[in-house]
Amino acid sequence: MLKRRLLGLLRAFLILCAVLWSIIPLYWMYSTALKPGNLERVVPPVIFFQPTLENFTQLLRTTPFLLYLNNTVIIASVTTLASLTLGASAAYSFTRFRYPGSDMLPLFYLVMRMLPRFVLVIPYYLLMRALGLLNTHLALILAYSGFSLPFVIWMMIGFFKEIPIELEEAAMVDGANRLTVLARIVMPLVAPGLAATAIFAFLLGWNELLFSLVLAGRDTRTLAQLPLSFTTDRGTEWGMVMAAGSLVLLPVIVFAISVQKYILRGMTMGAVKG
Repeated sequence: MLKRRLLGLLRAFLILCAVLWSIIPLYWMYSTALKPGNLERVVPPVIFFQPTLENFTQLLRTTPFLLYLNNTVIIASVTTLASLTLGASAAYSFTRFRYPGSDMLPLFYLVMRMLPRFVLVIPYYLLMRALGLLNTHLALILAYSGFSLPFVIWMMIGFFKEIPIELEEAAMVDGANRLTVLARIVMPLVAPGLAATAIFAFLLGWNELLFSLVLAGRDTRTLAQLPLSFTTDRGTEWGMVMAAGSLVLLPVIVFAISVQKYILRGMTMGAVKG
């Protein structure tokens, strides 16, 4: 009994540490963003102060925030749609058909996903320049999709393997073709996993910075670049940086809270055998 209670206390302590580890940086960012300019660099930091929206209003007044937001939503959404369409199709093919390379291609995609992004950023830049796609949404969509596609494929392979192939065979015996089986039987069954994968793919597109720095121009910059606008050779405006980070992160926090049940349902789908 005592051992169980101690384990419970230890578990609660570890959970509390994990929560604080996540919350303290967020608190620090938002509190700094709300501090008046004369309190940003005070040491030791001021905990109690009169909040102000000065940094946020100045940021919205001096930067094309809405343009960056529009670019980010377009690029992340199209990247998610393209990655899901191609990735789910490839994953279904790998789990249902046998052809030369069907066993090795998933491993190849996994290796591609593990490559550091800075290794490929220059080849991507040269390729997009040769195609005349620099400073376009399409350049970023292609680059982002190239990195999210292996993730989508590996996620969906696990979900498709959980679907008994006998269900598809029974439907085809009744006269359904492969596309009908995929659309009406398989996809509804893997919908929770598909939703979870879509969420992660969208967040990958939302948070990507390196390729945005290299491939985007003035008209196609994304929100991930916004905090960098306030770091110059004259110094860093920490209040503005934190305000920019707060605005970039706020939609992600709201989105994650709204769809957390789909994430949990999708992540636990592969743990339950049908």
